[in-house]
Amino acid sequence: MKLFILGLPGSGKSTISRHITEYTQHKGWEIFHFSDHKILKEMFQADIEHHQFQLAEHGGFDVLDNIVCDIALQLLEQKVDRSPSSSKQERIDLIEFARNDYRWAFQQFSVTFLQEAYFIYLDVERDIRRKRINERVANPNSEDDFFVSEYIFDTYYGVDDGRAIPQILTGIYGLEKQKVKSIDNNGSLADSIVLINQFVDMMCGFASS
Repeated sequence: MKLFILGLPGSGKSTISRHITEYTQHKGWEIFHFSDHKILKEMFQADIEHHQFQLAEHGGFDVLDNIVCDIALQLLEQKVDRSPSSSKQERIDLIEFARNDYRWAFQQFSVTFLQEAYFIYLDVERDIRRKRINERVANPNSEDDFFVSEYIFDTYYGVDDGRAIPQILTGIYGLEKQKVKSIDNNGSLADSIVLINQFVDMMCGFASS
């Protein structure tokens, strides 16, 4: 079972992913986490002549050639498909990435890969996302608390089409409406947790919490 966690940097994807991991593991499920940022970081480290990336503050990096973002998503699907098999049927692959154009981003995956998945999109206002990024860089709690430069934040992640994700997935890829959930995540995790748990309960067939 695949679950995409989508949203711009600072929207809370990693926080929600950690909550879902704890919530489902408590019920005996096995969780595998996949993120395109790890793939992009490896590509950045291999780009020693800085043709496609440049070094940013706080050990971060900026993408100079957007083609690498498409390649990263293609590699992400391969990584998920090639991940070790599990002895449990109760398994979730959590797939996390951010893009400003999800209509284009979804084209980097195979149709089957998308149609077999569930999706959560985290909708968060720009100023709140910027504040969260600054806070996580000042006080990192995990490797997911990476820096996003002002250049990337303003030029690439200034706006996105995330609110159209349900229409894109149901209209173009034929997903059932219940498999796609948009959540206002401007508040704390506690504000979103009921909706998150309800969606996961439906997806996994848990009894209502």
